[in-house]
Amino acid sequence: MKVVTILVAAVAILSRDVEAESYDSFSAFYMTRPGSVFHAPVEREVDADTRDAHVLYVYPGKPGQFTVLHGKLGEKALEIELWQDRIAVNGRAFRFARATAFPGERASDIFPDSADVYVVERTREHPPLICVEGNGSASGEAASRYRQVFLVMNPLGRKATFLQLPGLLSSCRAVAVTSDGKLAFPKNGYLLDAAHALRTGLLVEYFTFDGRRFARTSDTLQLRFNTPENPFQFSLRDSD
Repeated sequence: MKVVTILVAAVAILSRDVEAESYDSFSAFYMTRPGSVFHAPVEREVDADTRDAHVLYVYPGKPGQFTVLHGKLGEKALEIELWQDRIAVNGRAFRFARATAFPGERASDIFPDSADVYVVERTREHPPLICVEGNGSASGEAASRYRQVFLVMNPLGRKATFLQLPGLLSSCRAVAVTSDGKLAFPKNGYLLDAAHALRTGLLVEYFTFDGRRFARTSDTLQLRFNTPENPFQFSLRDSD
């Protein structure tokens, strides 16, 4: 009886461990990763007349709509305008089409009402950062799996760096500091079954930007979908 009790207890503990590695949200998964940089987005002004909508502004005589957000970097107040084709920080515009894009990525307009903006202070590992993510012009399956993700490094500095990050099943919350102190972000690719017919998981490879080019780090993860072709319920198979 004592042996059975011990075995049952061991199975229960192992079951809890397996459950702890299961996710149904990439946003939640990325936030649990060591070194996660971005957590909560900057609050936006809610439209009191429309459910689940935010206030959008226009300039008379000019095309387009934008949202206005307020934040701080150190003692410096930030006024951020988020347009479909750019983000403006204290009047300085960063146009999505001019971002240094990760190979294979292509910038498109985003819907300001769908977008989130994240701001973090300078640390020993990275300069001040602003990250934008939003829905682009994709349709069908791609609309639910791809996000436009843009990162501004040192946004108030004279030489800010503006990047477009990989968007497949990614997020600003995917940006992290690696164990050796590098600011990194994932490039995700599907894993296939033996017949190369079904997508069964995700290979997560982390990259950095050294000021001139994107470089892969040694940090790699593998995720397995609970059901093939459904990436929104998955388990972490390997740890970095």
